Amino acid sequence: MINVGVIGTGHLGRHHARIYSEMEEVRLVGVADVDPRRASEVAAEYGGEPLADFTELLGRVDAVSVAVPTEQHAEVGCRCLEARVHVLVEKPIAASLEGADRLIEAAGKSGRILQVGHVERFNPVVQAASGVATEPQFFEIHRLNTFSLRGLDVDVVLDLMIHDIDIVLALVKSPVLEVRAVGIAVLSARADIANVRIEFGNGCVANLTASRVSTERVRKLRFFQPHDYLSLDYDAQQGVLLSLEEGRIRRVKLEPEREEPLRLQLRSFVAAIGEGRAPLVSGQDGRRALEVAMRVNGEIEAHRQRRRASP
Repeated sequence: MINVGVIGTGHLGRHHARIYSEMEEVRLVGVADVDPRRASEVAAEYGGEPLADFTELLGRVDAVSVAVPTEQHAEVGCRCLEARVHVLVEKPIAASLEGADRLIEAAGKSGRILQVGHVERFNPVVQAASGVATEPQFFEIHRLNTFSLRGLDVDVVLDLMIHDIDIVLALVKSPVLEVRAVGIAVLSARADIANVRIEFGNGCVANLTASRVSTERVRKLRFFQPHDYLSLDYDAQQGVLLSLEEGRIRRVKLEPEREEPLRLQLRSFVAAIGEGRAPLVSGQDGRRALEVAMRVNGEIEAHRQRRRASP
């Protein structure tokens, strides 16, 4: 039995608590939030003790999910790791590379697991595509969302696009050479829509578009590799593989068993703890995705400055 806690009971933290409460090998010890009313509501629904101070979990739990605002990830996560508690921190890993490095160092010193919540990596159709990916050479990715007041503490790149950045980095085994990007703020003070082109050392190119001001929800990834074309729909958890074999096109449907990606993510986290193995999405993975996302935002800001300076 693994004792767990949830720190931050907003939209994502509430779902972490829900899933932990349903796992037979887990005991939800407590849920912590600076808003006592919100912690109490989640505890009443899913169990565990409601707490206003997350440090009251330390010494009582083996692991925690950290679902606080991004700027608090490093502080809260490091405090837990230093107390020898395994940590699953929501994406992005931190608000800065320095914060990411602090988390990775704390995990190394404590010998505890640091997993980053890039939940789309656990999407069954992404897992299926990873099994047939050989040498991706071109990606076209669209992630569109209707506007929500949730997640406005970060821009669209750190809010939405970083999921796809992480997947591309996991599939392309080559360093990033160049990043070009444009983005604009529409309904918030930060970029709400962005278009990015990433070029890798092996010649692979990834075009990514993310928007949180769409009238529809779209989650689609397509990539091409020698002799193959793969098209994935994250939401439908289905895809198709088209291959050229002996002069003929072979069409194979990717229809893995449907499952909630967050549930698979938490199962993987708990299994890594129980088996003493590295997590599927490590702190280093989270740092790489954050580094590229920050390069994207740097390009967006440079483009904005050029636009403002033009006559």
